[in-house]
Amino acid sequence: MIPGKHAEKVPTPLTHMKCLKCGTINSRPFKEGDYVFKEVEEKCPKCGHNRMRIIGIYVKEEKEKKSKLF
Repeated sequence: MIPGKHAEKVPTPLTHMKCLKCGTINSRPFKEGDYVFKEVEEKCPKCGHNRMRIIGIYVKEEKEKKSKLF
């Protein structure tokens, strides 16, 4: 790390999944081995079905705080 520079925060990816029974979309933190179109044994929060398909893996962007100079 270079002195005087702020360390960049490592973004946390999210895995978005869709229930194979009712179509509800849910997200959770990324797990090692996740990939798009993979079927996983995750319980649907709406219908309770235990099979979901990963439909996307995203990183949530954080908005930078801008300081106002007066």
